[in-house]
Amino acid sequence: MFPFLLLAGFLVTGCTTVRVSKAEQDAEVAALAVQLRSLSPAVDDSEAQRAADAAVRYPLKLAREWHATPPAVVNNVLINAGIHPQGLCFQWADALTEKLLTLNLRTLELHRGVAHLGTPREHSCVVLTAPGQDFTNGVALDAWRNCGCLHWSFVPRDDYPWKEVALIPSYRAELEAAARQLEKDQSKRD
Repeated sequence: MFPFLLLAGFLVTGCTTVRVSKAEQDAEVAALAVQLRSLSPAVDDSEAQRAADAAVRYPLKLAREWHATPPAVVNNVLINAGIHPQGLCFQWADALTEKLLTLNLRTLELHRGVAHLGTPREHSCVVLTAPGQDFTNGVALDAWRNCGCLHWSFVPRDDYPWKEVALIPSYRAELEAAARQLEKDQSKRD
């Protein structure tokens, strides 16, 4: 039965990674930057722009590398079956956190949001707030939902009931180390 469901999933999705034109990406970056700047007058315009650019474009790059196949639940099946390397919600959130950490943000703060914690429906995202701002006033960044095409929304307006969770220090240290490595890899390519 499982092979039949897997085959049906391939046929329904066409096995394609999400494609977003440069113009569509530019429009999303601009719209997200406006939302990030609206968090507080303390948010730096160029920092909001850089964060928005990374949040929109980096997951699309990962979607190609990870062979993400929409819809997300089908992609999860492909990952759990060992067909795709990565792309579970926490992996999208970790990778986006690492990328945003490389930006050395000063006027935006990173948080981890989780919905339905401890249940089979558990889901993770990244939330950006202005410094010292309450998590519930932030913008949720969810790259999993659309397999790399970023979904973003103010936390209280999103479909998921996000709650802030603190990353355990060792896990945060791993993400920061990965961000440093990502930064080194980027500088080698430049």
